[in-house]
Amino acid sequence: MIRKESGQILILTFIALGITLFTVLFIIAGAQLYFGNAAYSVNAEKATSLAEAGLDKALTSLNKTGGSYNGESETSFGDGEYSVVVTNKDTSTKIVQSTGYIPNKSNPKTKRTVQVQASTGAGISFVYGMLVGNGGISMGNGSQINGSIYSNGNILGGNNETITGDAYVAGGTEASPDQQTDCFGANCTDFIFGKTISGNSQLDVAQSFKPGTTTVLNKVQLKLKKIGNPGNLTVRILGDSSGSPNKNSVLASGTLGANLVTTNYGFIDVTFTPAPNLTANTVYWIMIDTASNSSNYWAWSEDLAQSYTRGAAEWSPNWSATNPVWGSIPGDLGFMAYMGGVATSIDMANGSVVQGNVHANTINGITINKDAYYQIINNSTVRGTAHPNSIDPAPVAMPISQANIDQWKADAENAGPPSADIESCHNKIGPGKIVGKIEIENQCTVTVTTPIWVTGDISVGNNVIFKMDPGLGSVSGMIIVDGQTNFANGNNLLGTGVSGSYLMLLSTYNSQTNGIAAIATGNSSITGILYAPFGILSLANNANFKEAVAWQINMGTGTILTYDSGLISTFFSAGPSGSFSLVKGSYQVK
Repeated sequence: MIRKESGQILILTFIALGITLFTVLFIIAGAQLYFGNAAYSVNAEKATSLAEAGLDKALTSLNKTGGSYNGESETSFGDGEYSVVVTNKDTSTKIVQSTGYIPNKSNPKTKRTVQVQASTGAGISFVYGMLVGNGGISMGNGSQINGSIYSNGNILGGNNETITGDAYVAGGTEASPDQQTDCFGANCTDFIFGKTISGNSQLDVAQSFKPGTTTVLNKVQLKLKKIGNPGNLTVRILGDSSGSPNKNSVLASGTLGANLVTTNYGFIDVTFTPAPNLTANTVYWIMIDTASNSSNYWAWSEDLAQSYTRGAAEWSPNWSATNPVWGSIPGDLGFMAYMGGVATSIDMANGSVVQGNVHANTINGITINKDAYYQIINNSTVRGTAHPNSIDPAPVAMPISQANIDQWKADAENAGPPSADIESCHNKIGPGKIVGKIEIENQCTVTVTTPIWVTGDISVGNNVIFKMDPGLGSVSGMIIVDGQTNFANGNNLLGTGVSGSYLMLLSTYNSQTNGIAAIATGNSSITGILYAPFGILSLANNANFKEAVAWQINMGTGTILTYDSGLISTFFSAGPSGSFSLVKGSYQVK
């Protein structure tokens, strides 16, 4: 009996020890799972916080750069890294996507992506000004611009003109490029970059050239198209190192707006601030760097004939690596380089005042209430600080490209069968192509559905209103006209009535050889947008506009141009303002 009881006790002891061991192991496993989940939750919160830090940085950078910030990759912050991608939704709204990584992007244990939309609205982060092309602006006696102006050509006036903000006159650009190359027919192909192709990370791409003269590089034009919706690009001018781009010789950089590029090839303007000085017959590189995105990327037109004899093309997975590797491209990439130009000026007479700063090669006949930056000054009073021997301002690219215009014309043509002349008041017009003209007499309100493309002239009488269909909501629209546009008094261009909706009249009429106005306005208060990239905009007395951009603007005697919005720029020190802010309800966690 004693032996039997002792054996049973031993068995019970082993059972108790097993239960205890199982319980301990279960508790340990549960604790490990708990702490693992807790650590994952903490890392997830950290990754989300990193992503939101990237959003904060993006909004700050958008406002600091006037909207030209296009994101960043693998920025270290706290316990991890974040990357930001910025794309354009429309002309006033950007999509900002930020991803946080713990501990890093290359080997993340946890990552979180957040996305918002940012739109321009009320604020003081940057201010607006009027943009004028190479034709410049002519101000009649006693005329006034309420706001700031950036002109790629001369600002000329008579007596008693006033500019209430700043005045910039860019150094003049030659009409023809110094260096260029393009492709034709079967020699044309696509060089894809911004993604991995056949195992090659074709992220950075460059084309070299040798300028024919020693002077400043005013701008380049690059023949590009896009696939998907990539963000803005930074274009750099680099020196040469043994036949490849030299990362240690960055001479200038500029922003190429993704919204200027379409799914069809077009030459896109890029300007640089300040414009770099280049030496004749020396090798320089036009270089674009991107981040990899298999859905949103780029194509640069490639000439397989290699007809350009003063340069070559190369690509790299990372131009800024410690020892960057560059591979050759068996063709030339389409570009134009514009060198030098002519001296430009702001030239007025008795009683003329600029209340802000003035930047120009030559200043004559004005009182400047703030600072003056110049090479030559005559018959002028500077109440601020004078800065002689200043570099001429760089030209600014026009905000709409020819590729954009071609795409909008195609959209109009595809909207429906073409119609003929419109010669009376119509309640509704568009969308589509009008092969002919529009002539409307007095007292007519026309509801338009866009896009509309008019191949002839537009001529309207007094109090004619074009307005967008209210059912379209917050969208904006446009009327493209190839001929001349003549408005009488009391005309207007209206959006849908929803905030942020505008109607633009875009004239492709070329005034550069005949001096005839592309758009002529009467005494009107136009809250839409007037745009004439190759033409003259002629303003009558007491003109009042939301936005006006043209190759040349002529203001009559006593004209008052009250400018509310337009060129977003950190250059200007005075004028109406706006800033990027979050669009309510757009925050998403992905």
